[in-house]
Amino acid sequence: MNVFKHLIAGLIVNCLVLAITARADADTPAFVAIIIDDLGYNLRDGNRALGLPGAITYSILPYTRHSHFLALQANQSGREVMLHLPMENLRDHDIGPDGLTSRLQKTEFVSALHKALADVPFVRGINNHMGSYLTQQSEQMHWLMTEIRAQQFYFVDSRTTPMSVASDIAKQNRILESSRDVFLDNTRSFYSIDLSFRHLIRLAKANGSAIAIGHPHATTLAYLELALPLLKDEGIQLISVSSLLAMRSVRAPRISLASMTSGKKLPDDSQGSE
Repeated sequence: MNVFKHLIAGLIVNCLVLAITARADADTPAFVAIIIDDLGYNLRDGNRALGLPGAITYSILPYTRHSHFLALQANQSGREVMLHLPMENLRDHDIGPDGLTSRLQKTEFVSALHKALADVPFVRGINNHMGSYLTQQSEQMHWLMTEIRAQQFYFVDSRTTPMSVASDIAKQNRILESSRDVFLDNTRSFYSIDLSFRHLIRLAKANGSAIAIGHPHATTLAYLELALPLLKDEGIQLISVSSLLAMRSVRAPRISLASMTSGKKLPDDSQGSE
């Protein structure tokens, strides 16, 4: 590690020490799940993401050049695989081939979902890629959650819009679900990622657990390579999404976030970038 990396590592250590408060129960760790999504386009970035330490969960885009290989590698390394399912957005961004849209009839919608699942092996759960429009549509979300329940998958709402109904409809269908709590890299600077990571730690300490989504950007991966090994010493356990959701299903929140932050304004990332 060169001098610059030593300095950055020291900065992260100091930031985490400042961010992490005394645990409500010293014998009970807080839990974090981190999803790296948008995987499949770039093999070099994908391999670097797979090299991150700990129980990272990898969400892979269907129909991308390296989707099958990266899913295979993740599974062989004991990591959890998700399907990063393309959905219609409000900004008319291209979602790629066979994405889910409101224009599809139910049979077409279900067929497109099954096709995407067939393209990415070893899937345990699903989160949406884009989807700021489709996740607001109750009928299509009922179609989706019915299929997810039949497949015994879990669902994480990437929450690219605060108007999403996806998580609520997942609850109605009694599947393991959550919304992500933090986007790590809406802004790709090291400083902004550090702020988001510290926000993640505060949430985990306050509520017992938290879910973050990041992407295989060079700055994000460089930050996580340095920060993740520090979590264990501070009472944070990095676990898979399925483990975190199973734990949440039987465990009440620890304390309120408001009581810990004492009125301080936290970063607002209720809408992620598409």
